[in-house]
Amino acid sequence: MAEEASKQLETMSLQEKPADSPAPAAAAEGTADAPAGGEKKLSKNQLKKLAKGKGKKDKKDKPKWNQPGEGKKKKDDAKSKALTLPKPEFVNTTPKGHKKDLSATPMADAYHPQAVEAAWQDWWEECGFYSCDPKTAEGKSDDEKFVMVIPPPNVTGSLHLGHALTAAVEDTLTRWHRMLGHSTLYVPGTDHAGIATQSVVEKMLMKETKQTRHDLGREEFIKKVWEWKGEYGNRITTQLRRLGSSVDWSRERFTMDEMCSKAVIEAFNRFHEDGLLYRAERLGNWSCALKSAISDIEVDYIELEGRTFLEVKTHKGNANDPKGRYEFGVLTSFAYPIEDSDEKLIVATTRLETMLGDTAVAIHPEDTRYKHLHGKHVVHPFNGRKIPIVCDAELVDMAFGTGAVKITPAHDPNDYECGKRHKLEFITVLTPEGAINNNGSQFEGMMRYDARIAVEEALMEKGLYIGKEPNKMRLGLCSRSGDILEPMITPNGMSIATVWPREPLMLYAMESLRLYLKSMRRLGSNGWITFAIGA
Repeated sequence: MAEEASKQLETMSLQEKPADSPAPAAAAEGTADAPAGGEKKLSKNQLKKLAKGKGKKDKKDKPKWNQPGEGKKKKDDAKSKALTLPKPEFVNTTPKGHKKDLSATPMADAYHPQAVEAAWQDWWEECGFYSCDPKTAEGKSDDEKFVMVIPPPNVTGSLHLGHALTAAVEDTLTRWHRMLGHSTLYVPGTDHAGIATQSVVEKMLMKETKQTRHDLGREEFIKKVWEWKGEYGNRITTQLRRLGSSVDWSRERFTMDEMCSKAVIEAFNRFHEDGLLYRAERLGNWSCALKSAISDIEVDYIELEGRTFLEVKTHKGNANDPKGRYEFGVLTSFAYPIEDSDEKLIVATTRLETMLGDTAVAIHPEDTRYKHLHGKHVVHPFNGRKIPIVCDAELVDMAFGTGAVKITPAHDPNDYECGKRHKLEFITVLTPEGAINNNGSQFEGMMRYDARIAVEEALMEKGLYIGKEPNKMRLGLCSRSGDILEPMITPNGMSIATVWPREPLMLYAMESLRLYLKSMRRLGSNGWITFAIGA
């Protein structure tokens, strides 16, 4: 504001000043005459105050060297630079297995985890602080003994926050018993992880040698697994050591080592000798890429909203599709000719190739449309096999589709149960690699989805093809290989009969407490409850 008034003052002075004449003294002090242009007139006192204010501002605006606080600013800048300078990396000078020595290490200005944690674990192990003497333990009562086996993490992974929490709780409990003077043993170990490890090693083999585990053979492949474990599997033990877990590393176990393998075989033999374990074929998830059965927890599902084309890793490609993909998410209808009749029975399926293993056609016993077909047969169009028409109220919904359902007991979970109810033949039509086997007539040797296309074309030629329509469906994929899984009967399953007798009170208690999944229960005529395990 003072600056604007000063400018106004100068303008007024110039306007009052005659051309080519020196300014009068009054003009230098300021004049009260109105300036040209009708601007507001200022009094003499106002002009003096404004001129005085302008002088103060000029003084204030003069540069001031070595202002107060300049030194402090320089110190702050130097401190900031010092903080950003990289600190020297900590070097552990304590010999391995010796007690930590910090005498030559200067005091740190902040907490340094690496410096604090270094050397202690090696010294603890060297001193045997976490070992348990068997002779000492023999002389103690059961209440003075404490043994814990670490839940073995998968050797293919790394420990995460959940593992750290569990290890901390277990280690706290173990240390507490040790402090009480009990004979305490905390056993470490890792799990071979089954399919997970197999998949990783197979990929490595294929990348390095272009071989599969089948090319190597069982013994050589196991050697490769051990080599891989030795090279990559120590990550978890390193993490456990860094956590400071008070485990006895001299007793470390791997679930595929000789001792563990012997223990598993011994347990299975004892169960079998006691009549509690027996081998049984059952329907499971089969990976044609891994050539192995897959447990339910290793299955990933994708939802198809309708007609979808997908690539299949185990196939060379669909010649009818520019990208070699195969069609999924469709419901294909075809007709079975009825024996000794011109009539046909129409059925539908999302997996047309499985019709090569059909052993029945199911209808509802109360469906009036098919009353005249009870006890009759249809004829398979490719092998001439007579297929019975069975009545099954549990499986068939009269209002869905044609009310007739093709039954392939060896390749579908629902059909599997229907096959057992009606004592049907179980015909597997696929090889472990996913090709049609010798039960597939002229389609033998074709890969399963190539056979799907060929079966459709063959049905068209015979006049039995009806058509197809989009269909929502869920497709199961192997979480390890990404391959589309195939329901197949394999001899890999085991069944265990539990020691619970069939008594009303016990059964009532089990049903009330829901101690097992009803889908897994098998109640035998001998009074034992059995569970299907393994895959």
